[in-house]
Amino acid sequence: MVNLEAEDRKQLITLLKDLPELATERSRFSILEIAGLKQLSPMIDLSGASFVAVSGIVSYLSSYGRLTYDHEALGLFLNTLKSFMGVQQQAFLDMLLTKYDMMTPIAALPAINDWRGKETTTDILEKIIGENTLRPISFLQQGLQAARSVAYIGVRTSQERWSGTGFVVTQNLLLTNNHVLPSSDLLPGTIFRFNYEENFQGEAQTTDEYRPKPNGIFHTNQTLDYTLVELEGEPGKKWGWLPLMPKRISSGGRVNIIQHPSGQAKQISLQNNFVEYVGGNVMQYITSTLPGSSGSPVFNDAWEVVALHHAGGDIPEPTTQRRYVRNEGILVGSILADLPLELVDLLNAEINT
Repeated sequence: MVNLEAEDRKQLITLLKDLPELATERSRFSILEIAGLKQLSPMIDLSGASFVAVSGIVSYLSSYGRLTYDHEALGLFLNTLKSFMGVQQQAFLDMLLTKYDMMTPIAALPAINDWRGKETTTDILEKIIGENTLRPISFLQQGLQAARSVAYIGVRTSQERWSGTGFVVTQNLLLTNNHVLPSSDLLPGTIFRFNYEENFQGEAQTTDEYRPKPNGIFHTNQTLDYTLVELEGEPGKKWGWLPLMPKRISSGGRVNIIQHPSGQAKQISLQNNFVEYVGGNVMQYITSTLPGSSGSPVFNDAWEVVALHHAGGDIPEPTTQRRYVRNEGILVGSILADLPLELVDLLNAEINT
């Protein structure tokens, strides 16, 4: 149970009641579903004006308590909503998540303007109707194998904490975003958790945690928003790794994203995710779930990593400066071109073994 102080509750409801993503009964249900709270939605009255509905959601989730040892129901809801907010609003939700020990906040997203653009949810849905999504059954097997290399990242300092996603690219090197791990000073308080997922019955699986290697490799680039970090224990030997090689991808192609959305157990967004733009150092794509999972691998349909997911919202195309509501990933080729030669050699050595 979360006992919000009166002022915190008032500020929270004032913030949430104006969110477009909570404006209708259908959109409120969608947010609960994305947050992993679908099973609770029948117990909540989602109808009516935004203020009344949001008050009801906050009250019910506050009183419901924890879904798991680490996750308050209200925490899952607020962590998911961070993906739709500006930096200041994200900071307020982070404060609540930490103050009331609801769960670890996801890493703050890069500064992006309002989540509004020329494409609406309706436009996106129109694009995916009637598309052929038939794939051989081995497609699922390959996806499960690729998913083993994806890890939850938990960062804790004396003042704050946050989470993100990363994936192993050699036996002991992991790739994530700069805004998840911007500095090597954070490494002593960082854990990398593998197999953080649930089976089909919703039962938690046994996890495996690793730490950064003391005085190990740490290379980061704020502009390209990536960080490469060396781990102890060579997790790639047990969980496998995802080779980094430049792969051609063009507009109209599909991508699949394995992630820890809102700091939750591992999930996947697949098939109805279309590439809308490739240019500069990035690719932009539409996903049906707006995952907000910084540091996730973006795969093509052959389960090859084509980009590092890092942002979303009302973002510009680098070459045209036209703005659209999309998600965005840094192209693998751009990351490889920026890495020092000795790190590229390490990556290539793993590919050739």
